[in-house]
Amino acid sequence: MRKKVFGLLLSGLLLSCKSQDSIENYKGTWIEVQNRGSEFLIIDCGYQGENIKIINDSIFENGVMESTKAKIDHIKEDETGVSLFTDKTDKSYYKFLFVNKEKGLAKWEIKNNDLPIVIKYFINEVSANKIKKIKGTNDDCITNDDFEDDSSINQTKDFIENYKAKYKSKKYNIRIEKDCDLNMDGQTDKIIIFEPFEISDNKLTKESPVCVFIKKGENYDVYENKNIVYTSFFNSMAEGLQDLVVKNSYFTFEENNQAGDIRGNDYITFKYDLKSKEIILHKYSIEIITVDGGENDKTFTYGKEVFGNIFFNDFDIDKIKEKINN
Repeated sequence: MRKKVFGLLLSGLLLSCKSQDSIENYKGTWIEVQNRGSEFLIIDCGYQGENIKIINDSIFENGVMESTKAKIDHIKEDETGVSLFTDKTDKSYYKFLFVNKEKGLAKWEIKNNDLPIVIKYFINEVSANKIKKIKGTNDDCITNDDFEDDSSINQTKDFIENYKAKYKSKKYNIRIEKDCDLNMDGQTDKIIIFEPFEISDNKLTKESPVCVFIKKGENYDVYENKNIVYTSFFNSMAEGLQDLVVKNSYFTFEENNQAGDIRGNDYITFKYDLKSKEIILHKYSIEIITVDGGENDKTFTYGKEVFGNIFFNDFDIDKIKEKINN
């Protein structure tokens, strides 16, 4: 009986230590990083970028334009991460989840009352030397032109119109815009694919940001990703993004590519999961079409059994192709 009680006490102690260890990982100073292709980078704009500091029960979010301070009211931990709630209603929080614990990389989900959820990536300050730092471009950094653009954007009341104005100020057109109801709640959601004014000549690039707006009352949850579709290049509009097809909670990006006599169609399908309230990769299909009349045509489909759960914001088509080719 004594051994059994000792065993239970030891198990409880180990579980307590494990829980305490995982829940303390969010503490410290976190520096914002950007996901570029297959790696995370620190972008050097010549001024201090965004960072988050957790000191005792206080959260300091230091942005480029403004800084905020919040008090941690209570903490919850589950399989999706550690949530630091700054109010008693659970409407405002900072959710922490390691992406790569060894490198100190983490995903932070930030929610402020009824405003849209913002997802950003940060590296712990003590691990900042483990990833590459590059000099930022005008697209990465705030310039004097951005201040002028912001003043015109703020005159627009509609939230989605603000996003359109933001990308227009950065020299983007709207390639595709579709209304939908991904979370099946009767409110109109929207998907917009942007494309740069100037299209590369004879080169496929990932320069077409995709924005998904999920209507939540008077506001939206916003998802953005620049690593999903390839931008059609100048003298081959038959390659790159062709269409966006939406059906219920699913939406599919249709792309074409060609190599000699072989033409390929790629289909990237995402699903709004009603249970987790997240957009996740449903499947990725490749259709190979030859010129021999269809005798050697093939279709390959890859899903969760290959990739696991991939969230919309984390998706990178280059990493997907690398995984299925290895």
